[in-house]
Amino acid sequence: MIPRELGQLLVIKLDQSRWTASLERLLHAYRPCGVFLQALRTPEATAELLRQIARALETPPLLGLEEEGGRVDPLAALFPPLPSPRSVAEQGVRTVMRFGDLIGGAMSALGFNTNLAPALDLGTRAFSADAGEVARCGEAFVRGLRRHKVLPCAKHFPGLGGLGAGARRRPAVIDKPMAAMWREDLVPYRQLLPHLPLALISHAAYKAYDFDVLHAAAQSANIVEGLLRVKLHYEGLAVADLARTEDDREPLELGEAAVRSVKAGCDLVMIAGREESLEAVLAALARAMESGNLRADRLEESFVRIRRTKKGLRRPSGRIPKSALDRIARQFENFRNETGLPSAKPRSGSRNPAPNEDQEPELA
Repeated sequence: MIPRELGQLLVIKLDQSRWTASLERLLHAYRPCGVFLQALRTPEATAELLRQIARALETPPLLGLEEEGGRVDPLAALFPPLPSPRSVAEQGVRTVMRFGDLIGGAMSALGFNTNLAPALDLGTRAFSADAGEVARCGEAFVRGLRRHKVLPCAKHFPGLGGLGAGARRRPAVIDKPMAAMWREDLVPYRQLLPHLPLALISHAAYKAYDFDVLHAAAQSANIVEGLLRVKLHYEGLAVADLARTEDDREPLELGEAAVRSVKAGCDLVMIAGREESLEAVLAALARAMESGNLRADRLEESFVRIRRTKKGLRRPSGRIPKSALDRIARQFENFRNETGLPSAKPRSGSRNPAPNEDQEPELA
């Protein structure tokens, strides 16, 4: 018997953009803490899908999207495309705050309450290669989101600044010394963690913290519990993204990775919305509870953090007036024109529903 509350440790990454009977059954069966969309169809359909998802769950869920602008711009399926974080940062902190404000306003109007951003890594894809600049821009972006009550989820703790672009090993290994991590990659987190309700833990392994036996950071107690919780005093939600490497894992292996992540101190695990994966993860967590491998007090810590983070969330209405859509589109276009910033081509798949989308008819 799988305890009902274990579903609150799950966030489903959903690659379909329609409400279907199978999605309704999935939500009722697993009762996740949240659902993050990866494909958007139209503004009206997105707003209605989020309403249906929230209605199907007992408590208001985290309803998320990964929206950074540039190459990670799913909102470009609905509105004019946005420039990259790096190009925005080059125009100053006030422009970055306006950037976050635009994204937060659009997400909130659609019904989202969580953004899997900003990236606080040091490098070309993020705001800057300079740690202090990343911290300043990250704070501005977060303030823009929070104006619209959109929860930011910074990534990828403790930083990917030492990861080469051609890295292929899994997990990727970062060999920066601990002192270098502290004065470089960790600077944005040291400044912003008190303002971050969620933090996505890195998929890389770090020799500075797990030299003898390398683990992905999300499965490392030295990083999640020791560094994030004890040394940096973080009280928000630590998130492990298992969907990132899910295609390379067997269901049993995925379940074991989820157990290791929660045992290490993560509060949420992100899983693709496939029933066999969700079943494997919940069954593994239940077995770990029964065997004592996963302590009840460790789980209760997560449940407390989850309830605290979700406090005050409201279910979306599913309605978005055309006047609001027109206003958002103008704001996006004006931002791009006024700043003179080019938009980057979104990464493959971000502007259209996934090709393997559930083909059941849409439900009212």
